[in-house]
Amino acid sequence: MDELTASARKAEAERLRMVLKCSEAKQMPLLAEHLAFETDESAKSCLKILKLAVADGKATPSKP
Repeated sequence: MDELTASARKAEAERLRMVLKCSEAKQMPLLAEHLAFETDESAKSCLKILKLAVADGKATPSKP
């Protein structure tokens, strides 16, 4: 494997790790998996989306 390929794989592994291991991913695992595997969003962008989704979920009143 050449150096460029190894560097790209390492960067993608770190991106996946950051998205899937954050505390918000534990609360919204399906969204975290979707963002990690089905998008090309940066880890920073994925984390922001997850934080907003968790906050929105907490703000939505539950129905009896």
